[in-house]
Amino acid sequence: MIKKLLGILVLGLLITSCVAVGNQTLEVKNKITDPKIIALNVETGGPWMREIERRLQGLGFQVLRAASVNEAIEVSGKKIIKYNEAATRYYLKIDADAGVNLAEGRCFGGGFNFGYIYADLIDLQTNQTIASIESRGYSEKCPPMSGKIFTNITKMIVDSWK
Repeated sequence: MIKKLLGILVLGLLITSCVAVGNQTLEVKNKITDPKIIALNVETGGPWMREIERRLQGLGFQVLRAASVNEAIEVSGKKIIKYNEAATRYYLKIDADAGVNLAEGRCFGGGFNFGYIYADLIDLQTNQTIASIESRGYSEKCPPMSGKIFTNITKMIVDSWK
């Protein structure tokens, strides 16, 4: 009986040690009242970026592929400054490491096993990170140990707006 309980306890610890862990390390103090437009580094991230993009679009956000699309020239005194003008004020930067095929640890259900994932919501006007979340472990679609990595990132963004 004791061996059986000990075996169940050890199995439970092994399973729960693989579940995604993470926490939001920074929250927006004053909720954003601007339109729900956000730029996302889809091209420079992994295939999981499409999942985050679809979720944000499904919640009413316009997702841009680049924060800067308009070229602006400013003349001040004797100096001419040429820069890209931001098309949106907010940028979601994702830095992550996860296998993209089954040999590297991708899940059979289509999810990912993240060594790490950091998501930072950046205010391009002030050049400051205003919300941040970090996590590791299995994403959604990784039965039986699916986590809530994409859900948590999406929730962080949604909760940043009024």
